[in-house]
Amino acid sequence: MVKNVFLAAAATLILAAATIPVGSTSAMACHGCFKAAKAAQLSTMKERKAFRKECRAHHKAAKKAA
Repeated sequence: MVKNVFLAAAATLILAAATIPVGSTSAMACHGCFKAAKAAQLSTMKERKAFRKECRAHHKAAKKAA
């Protein structure tokens, strides 16, 4: 019985590890740049806009390279 419990726990851990999302890039899409800029806790709107502009440029370059 202990063997069955151990196997069930191991199977549960393997399935749980398979369903955990992999870490995302700085922002995966342009609409994600807005959320990423907000999450970066930038103090002014000007800084957030500059962050979003860089993020969008990075996203476009990555998309073009792929």
